[in-house]
Amino acid sequence: MDEIETTNYKFNSEEIEDIWYIFFCLTDSTFSSVEVSYGKKGLYMLSGETMMSICRTLETIDFCCNREAYSDAYTLIRKYRDDLMQYLFVLNVIQNEHGLTDEEAEKFTIDPESMMKMIELDVSILISSERKTDAELAMEKWIYNVLESSENNEDRKQFFDTSKYKSYLVSNNEKVKYIFENFLANKWLREDRKLNNYVHANGIRFVMDNYIYQDKKKNKEKELIETLQNITDIFLSLLSVIDSIKFHSSDYLDALEMGINPQEGSQYWVCPIIVEYMNDRFDKELLQYIQNNEGNGMQFMAEYYAGC
Repeated sequence: MDEIETTNYKFNSEEIEDIWYIFFCLTDSTFSSVEVSYGKKGLYMLSGETMMSICRTLETIDFCCNREAYSDAYTLIRKYRDDLMQYLFVLNVIQNEHGLTDEEAEKFTIDPESMMKMIELDVSILISSERKTDAELAMEKWIYNVLESSENNEDRKQFFDTSKYKSYLVSNNEKVKYIFENFLANKWLREDRKLNNYVHANGIRFVMDNYIYQDKKKNKEKELIETLQNITDIFLSLLSVIDSIKFHSSDYLDALEMGINPQEGSQYWVCPIIVEYMNDRFDKELLQYIQNNEGNGMQFMAEYYAGC
């Protein structure tokens, strides 16, 4: 299966490095499964930009921990959480944009000329934006780098906040709603409160955690790693039911590029480090729900790979 390259940054924490490798794999897979759509300003794409940024954020979190600047590290974990939830929001919106309806698409045939006309009509509808929701129009302002403008204040307030990302995803995706309500609600609430405390310095101890006494370092780092892992758990759980293709390993495409026949079923393989992480950390019931509802045939259960 995948061979993982070594980062130039030398990690001090093995646990943070393990999470870095997860996002290294996701960087590769998201760049090879690009989301493409159209808006009033033309074509746009979403690929591995967020995952690349997350890798750098993890390196900086590790650096802060090594310097015993845990308040700063927690602030960066808040950024880590917010960026990942934003990615899920943008991805979900793009994949559900209101272009050509299924009923309209059924009127076309598989004839090449008919297919071209269908694609042209779909693109024209997307560019016109006449069917798009407020969330879709706001997302495109983010894609086109104009969201920061003062004239788009209402879009930022309505959609661009982590609590808004969560609410949108829960309201618009039944699988996400089920996972949150049955597996993630307490974990989310606990870590959300902790991250807010550090970002807003809700007590002097949240400031003082930037200079930890040596005898407390081990416990503080263990606590921080658990928070980082919990946020990672939430992201992986939600992505798995929003778009499980994003977890694919490189084995299938690597074989095609080398001109050899891919191993049977390898198009459904998940990156090994993600399989290991999810099977080690996830509640078995949650993992089984993901496997039963991911929708693309991707294999998340460790036992599937026993003979690979």
